[in-house]
Amino acid sequence: MTSGALAGRSILIIEDEPLIALEIGAAFGAAGASIVSASDAGEALRMVSSPGLSAAVVDMSLGNEDCSAVCECLSDRGIPFIFFTGEARADILLRWPNAPILTKLADKQRVVETVAAVMR
Repeated sequence: MTSGALAGRSILIIEDEPLIALEIGAAFGAAGASIVSASDAGEALRMVSSPGLSAAVVDMSLGNEDCSAVCECLSDRGIPFIFFTGEARADILLRWPNAPILTKLADKQRVVETVAAVMR
């Protein structure tokens, strides 16, 4: 993805591992997106109501919490999201079958490209 390709877009990164959140955020920043981030479900639910939110990257497991309430809220608001996770849980995947799934081993540029694709 070229620099500035996501200019004017706001991406919510929901990730409980700070280093991973920083890496993903840097990739989106290089593509021109603004970033908001959350490290737990409660914080993420507050961020989902941010005006102008374009899409989200969701870690399926947030410490002792899961992302179900956050995904429900994103869906209700019509905000596209992808899963970026180290632990794929069937119960969550079945509820949002149209959300792409990338493992945490995926290249960060691929994460950016996948989010850009779900925004189309």
